[in-house]
Amino acid sequence: MDKALIEQMQKKIEKQLIEKEIEVVEYWHGEIEKLLHKKTESLSALLQDLGNLSRKMKNRLDMAKRSGI
Repeated sequence: MDKALIEQMQKKIEKQLIEKEIEVVEYWHGEIEKLLHKKTESLSALLQDLGNLSRKMKNRLDMAKRSGI
């Protein structure tokens, strides 16, 4: 393959990876923002919400690992 074509493909892939990373970080940032603005009745309720978020993140990681991402 042509060196210019390889470099073009690498740049395209790097751009796609950055776009995907931005998308993922924006999603999880939104989830954290929801918790920050949620009125919690107690510290234990907040801890429960954080635990739920942590489980959600772990489940997503496990799914990604299984699918070969």
